[in-house]
Amino acid sequence: MKYRAVTSENFYFSEIKRACKFLLKNKDIEDMREEFKERDILDVTSPNNFKRKYLCVRKRLTYLTDELKEYLVNSDSQTGKVINLYTILCTERIILEFADEVIKEKYHTYDYLIYQKDFNRFIEFKADQSDIVKNWSEASKKIMVVKMKNFLTEGGLLTKLEEGKYKITRPIILPEIREEIHRNGEKEILKAMLY
Repeated sequence: MKYRAVTSENFYFSEIKRACKFLLKNKDIEDMREEFKERDILDVTSPNNFKRKYLCVRKRLTYLTDELKEYLVNSDSQTGKVINLYTILCTERIILEFADEVIKEKYHTYDYLIYQKDFNRFIEFKADQSDIVKNWSEASKKIMVVKMKNFLTEGGLLTKLEEGKYKITRPIILPEIREEIHRNGEKEILKAMLY
Protein backbone atom coordinates (compact mmCIF):
# COMPACT_ATOMS: atom_id res chain seq x y z
CA MET A 1 0.00 0.00 0.00
CA LYS A 2 1.48 3.34 -1.07
CA TYR A 3 1.22 6.64 0.74
CA ARG A 4 -1.42 8.90 -0.77
CA ALA A 5 -2.38 12.45 0.05
CA VAL A 6 -6.16 12.03 0.32
CA THR A 7 -6.79 15.74 0.53
CA SER A 8 -10.09 15.64 -1.38
CA GLU A 9 -11.60 12.57 0.32
CA ASN A 10 -13.90 12.58 3.32
CA PHE A 11 -15.23 10.00 5.76
CA TYR A 12 -18.26 9.39 3.48
CA PHE A 13 -20.19 7.30 5.99
CA SER A 14 -23.67 8.02 4.61
CA GLU A 15 -22.44 7.41 1.06
CA ILE A 16 -20.89 4.04 1.83
CA LYS A 17 -23.94 3.05 3.86
CA ARG A 18 -26.26 3.84 0.92
CA ALA A 19 -23.90 2.01 -1.45
CA CYS A 20 -23.86 -1.09 0.77
CA LYS A 21 -27.65 -1.04 1.12
CA PHE A 22 -28.06 -0.83 -2.65
CA LEU A 23 -25.49 -3.56 -3.35
CA LEU A 24 -27.03 -5.97 -0.82
CA LYS A 25 -30.38 -5.66 -2.62
CA ASN A 26 -28.89 -5.66 -6.14
CA LYS A 27 -26.13 -8.26 -6.21
CA ASP A 28 -26.18 -8.85 -9.98
CA ILE A 29 -25.68 -5.34 -11.32
CA GLU A 30 -23.45 -5.15 -14.36
CA ASP A 31 -22.19 -1.58 -14.14
CA MET A 32 -21.97 -0.27 -10.59
CA ARG A 33 -20.74 3.14 -11.72
CA GLU A 34 -23.73 3.72 -14.00
CA GLU A 35 -26.23 2.40 -11.44
CA PHE A 36 -24.79 4.65 -8.73
CA LYS A 37 -24.88 7.62 -11.09
CA GLU A 38 -28.39 6.96 -12.41
CA ARG A 39 -29.89 6.40 -8.93
CA ASP A 40 -27.78 9.10 -7.23
CA ILE A 41 -26.68 6.60 -4.59
CA LEU A 42 -23.79 8.86 -3.56
CA ASP A 43 -25.85 12.08 -3.27
CA VAL A 44 -23.67 14.17 -5.56
CA THR A 45 -23.73 17.81 -6.60
CA SER A 46 -21.75 17.63 -9.84
CA PRO A 47 -20.04 15.20 -12.23
CA ASN A 48 -16.68 15.90 -10.53
CA ASN A 49 -18.24 15.31 -7.12
CA PHE A 50 -19.59 11.97 -8.37
CA LYS A 51 -16.21 10.93 -9.75
CA ARG A 52 -14.40 11.74 -6.50
CA LYS A 53 -16.97 10.03 -4.28
CA TYR A 54 -17.37 7.01 -6.56
CA LEU A 55 -13.63 6.29 -6.78
CA CYS A 56 -13.27 6.55 -3.02
CA VAL A 57 -16.35 4.48 -2.14
CA ARG A 58 -15.59 1.81 -4.75
CA LYS A 59 -12.07 1.40 -3.35
CA ARG A 60 -13.40 1.02 0.21
CA LEU A 61 -16.16 -1.40 -0.84
CA THR A 62 -13.57 -3.95 -1.97
CA TYR A 63 -12.75 -4.59 1.70
CA LEU A 64 -16.33 -5.30 2.75
CA THR A 65 -17.78 -8.78 2.66
CA ASP A 66 -21.56 -9.08 2.37
CA GLU A 67 -21.64 -9.79 6.10
CA LEU A 68 -19.73 -6.58 6.91
CA LYS A 69 -22.02 -4.66 4.56
CA GLU A 70 -25.02 -6.05 6.49
CA TYR A 71 -23.51 -4.89 9.79
CA LEU A 72 -22.67 -1.48 8.36
CA VAL A 73 -26.24 -1.01 7.08
CA ASN A 74 -28.20 -2.55 9.95
CA SER A 75 -26.18 -1.78 13.10
CA ASP A 76 -26.11 1.43 15.09
CA SER A 77 -24.23 4.32 13.48
CA GLN A 78 -21.15 3.97 15.70
CA THR A 79 -20.72 0.33 14.62
CA GLY A 80 -21.15 1.38 11.00
CA LYS A 81 -18.59 4.14 11.40
CA VAL A 82 -16.08 1.70 12.90
CA ILE A 83 -16.55 -0.56 9.87
CA ASN A 84 -16.10 2.43 7.57
CA LEU A 85 -12.91 3.35 9.44
CA TYR A 86 -11.72 -0.23 8.89
CA THR A 87 -12.08 0.28 5.12
CA ILE A 88 -10.20 3.59 5.35
CA LEU A 89 -7.36 1.94 7.24
CA CYS A 90 -7.29 -0.79 4.58
CA THR A 91 -6.76 1.80 1.85
CA GLU A 92 -4.82 4.66 3.46
CA ARG A 93 -1.38 3.70 4.70
CA ILE A 94 -0.56 6.97 6.46
CA ILE A 95 -3.71 6.87 8.60
CA LEU A 96 -3.16 3.19 9.40
CA GLU A 97 0.42 3.86 10.47
CA PHE A 98 -0.67 6.76 12.68
CA ALA A 99 -3.16 4.46 14.41
CA ASP A 100 -0.61 1.67 14.72
CA GLU A 101 2.48 3.68 15.60
CA VAL A 102 1.19 6.68 17.56
CA ILE A 103 -2.21 5.80 19.03
CA LYS A 104 -1.27 2.22 19.91
CA GLU A 105 2.08 3.23 21.44
CA LYS A 106 0.49 5.95 23.58
CA TYR A 107 -2.32 3.65 24.65
CA HIS A 108 0.12 0.98 25.80
CA THR A 109 2.06 3.53 27.87
CA TYR A 110 -1.17 4.78 29.50
CA ASP A 111 -0.86 8.15 27.76
CA TYR A 112 -4.36 8.66 26.38
CA LEU A 113 -3.93 12.13 24.90
CA ILE A 114 -2.96 13.04 21.36
CA TYR A 115 -1.91 16.62 20.63
CA GLN A 116 -1.44 18.66 17.47
CA LYS A 117 2.32 18.23 17.86
CA ASP A 118 1.89 14.43 17.70
CA PHE A 119 0.24 14.72 14.28
CA ASN A 120 2.86 17.19 13.04
CA ARG A 121 5.80 15.09 14.27
CA PHE A 122 4.32 11.99 12.69
CA ILE A 123 3.98 13.67 9.27
CA GLU A 124 7.56 14.97 9.47
CA PHE A 125 8.82 11.54 10.56
CA LYS A 126 7.08 9.95 7.57
CA ALA A 127 8.54 12.63 5.29
CA ASP A 128 12.00 11.61 6.52
CA GLN A 129 11.19 7.96 5.75
CA SER A 130 9.38 8.31 2.44
CA ASP A 131 10.11 10.38 -0.66
CA ILE A 132 6.40 10.28 -1.48
CA VAL A 133 5.45 12.05 1.77
CA LYS A 134 8.52 14.29 1.52
CA ASN A 135 7.30 15.54 -1.86
CA TRP A 136 3.87 16.52 -0.57
CA SER A 137 3.47 20.28 -0.40
CA GLU A 138 3.24 21.90 3.02
CA ALA A 139 -0.43 22.63 2.29
CA SER A 140 -1.05 18.94 1.51
CA LYS A 141 0.68 17.88 4.74
CA LYS A 142 -1.53 20.27 6.73
CA ILE A 143 -4.67 19.00 4.99
CA MET A 144 -3.60 15.40 5.66
CA VAL A 145 -3.32 16.18 9.38
CA VAL A 146 -6.88 17.57 9.28
CA LYS A 147 -8.09 14.47 7.38
CA MET A 148 -6.37 12.11 9.83
CA LYS A 149 -8.03 13.88 12.77
CA ASN A 150 -11.45 13.79 11.07
CA PHE A 151 -11.26 10.14 9.99
CA LEU A 152 -9.99 8.91 13.37
CA THR A 153 -12.53 11.01 15.29
CA GLU A 154 -15.51 10.01 13.14
CA GLY A 155 -14.37 6.38 13.23
CA GLY A 156 -14.23 6.35 17.02
CA LEU A 157 -10.50 5.99 17.72
CA LEU A 158 -10.18 9.57 18.98
CA THR A 159 -12.48 12.00 20.78
CA LYS A 160 -11.84 15.72 20.37
CA LEU A 161 -11.49 17.44 23.74
CA GLU A 162 -10.53 20.89 22.51
CA GLU A 163 -8.68 22.42 19.58
CA GLY A 164 -5.46 20.45 19.10
CA LYS A 165 -6.18 17.96 21.90
CA TYR A 166 -7.73 14.49 21.50
CA LYS A 167 -8.39 11.56 23.78
CA ILE A 168 -7.75 8.00 22.64
CA THR A 169 -11.03 6.08 22.67
CA ARG A 170 -10.87 2.35 22.26
CA PRO A 171 -13.65 1.48 19.80
CA ILE A 172 -16.25 -1.12 20.57
CA ILE A 173 -16.15 -3.72 17.82
CA LEU A 174 -18.78 -6.43 18.08
CA PRO A 175 -17.37 -9.98 18.37
CA GLU A 176 -19.22 -11.00 15.20
CA ILE A 177 -17.52 -8.22 13.25
CA ARG A 178 -14.10 -9.09 14.68
CA GLU A 179 -14.66 -12.72 13.71
CA GLU A 180 -15.75 -11.82 10.17
CA ILE A 181 -12.71 -9.60 9.63
CA HIS A 182 -10.47 -12.26 11.15
CA ARG A 183 -11.90 -14.93 8.81
CA ASN A 184 -12.33 -12.94 5.61
CA GLY A 185 -10.67 -9.57 6.01
CA GLU A 186 -7.48 -7.78 6.88
CA LYS A 187 -6.37 -9.13 10.27
CA GLU A 188 -3.49 -6.68 10.63
CA ILE A 189 -5.88 -3.74 10.25
CA LEU A 190 -8.08 -5.20 12.98
CA LYS A 191 -5.06 -5.50 15.29
CA ALA A 192 -4.22 -1.84 14.70
CA MET A 193 -7.80 -0.83 15.55
CA LEU A 194 -7.83 -2.86 18.75
CA TYR A 195 -4.38 -1.64 19.89
